[in-house]
Amino acid sequence: MSVTAFAEALTVRFPAMAAPLRGPVSTADLQVLQTAVEVPLPSEVQDVYATVDGQDGILPGVLLGLTWLPARRAAQEHGTWMDLAQDDPTLVSEPAGAIQAVTFHHHWVPLAVDGSGNGLAIDLAPGTTGIAGQVITYGPDETTRRVVSQSVSALLHWAATAVQRGDVEVRGDEVTYRGYGSFLDAVREVSLPLS
Repeated sequence: MSVTAFAEALTVRFPAMAAPLRGPVSTADLQVLQTAVEVPLPSEVQDVYATVDGQDGILPGVLLGLTWLPARRAAQEHGTWMDLAQDDPTLVSEPAGAIQAVTFHHHWVPLAVDGSGNGLAIDLAPGTTGIAGQVITYGPDETTRRVVSQSVSALLHWAATAVQRGDVEVRGDEVTYRGYGSFLDAVREVSLPLS
């Protein structure tokens, strides 16, 4: 399983980064998240949370510098964004039509955040050319919304490989991918979707 491979890669290469990884999600916390997004969570997403329920604390962000949200915090992030959600025809999707032109959608599951309002979400309501479960960018700095990976498992598999290859560096609380200050900056420059 990709989440296990990612946790193991962190443990081997950066034990201090693996330390804040949480154990399996509680049934109650998973239900809170599912209620927030108003649709059943795909089994793949449930399996990820059943293995690792995000991270404790904020820094360092274990998901390539992004804070991996536990289910309960993901539900809180979802609530915050739903207060701001609106249609926004100025938003661009890469690939075209894969992501709905909204600031946030009630069927998006916040996965990881950068601390500045931007992050990755699992999209359970894709655009006409997208697929349910794709991992996308969102946030005020993400006017071009990108499909980062076709699934959360694909993202975690790719992240495990990046850690094992040495593409990730850690200095204190700062985590960089190939020298980029933010993983969200890096996805603007790499070939997507990650797999």
